[in-house]
Amino acid sequence: MQSHYDVLKIALDAPAEVVRAAYRVFAARHHPDRAGADELVLMQRVNEAYRVLSDPTLRAAHDTWIRAHRRRRAADAARDTAARSAPAETPTASAAATPATAPASAVQALPDMVQLALRAQRRRVAAAYAAHAPRLH
Repeated sequence: MQSHYDVLKIALDAPAEVVRAAYRVFAARHHPDRAGADELVLMQRVNEAYRVLSDPTLRAAHDTWIRAHRRRRAADAARDTAARSAPAETPTASAAATPATAPASAVQALPDMVQLALRAQRRRVAAAYAAHAPRLH
């Protein structure tokens, strides 16, 4: 899944100024008049991402969609983990209870890993856009 945040390479909690700055950087770099017709598809994706993320209502709906997708992915991963850890023979009552508790801990650990990844991404994005941000005098 590639969200509009991924297209513009910005953090989920990026303010409107960062969204606009990211759009301008991509538009300057990938505009078809400058980079050629090969960049047309990428520029269309960038335009759509900017359209959605610059409108607060559309952005909220997109954020809801991302959260729902992440919950589904976490549930699928937990279900896959439970299926892989299930014993090959017929489970007993105590063996059946053990795999059911394992996915819960995996699901609880996932938000911590996601948060760490998001923090690292925010730092990278902030550093990248600090170099490109207009200087106020």
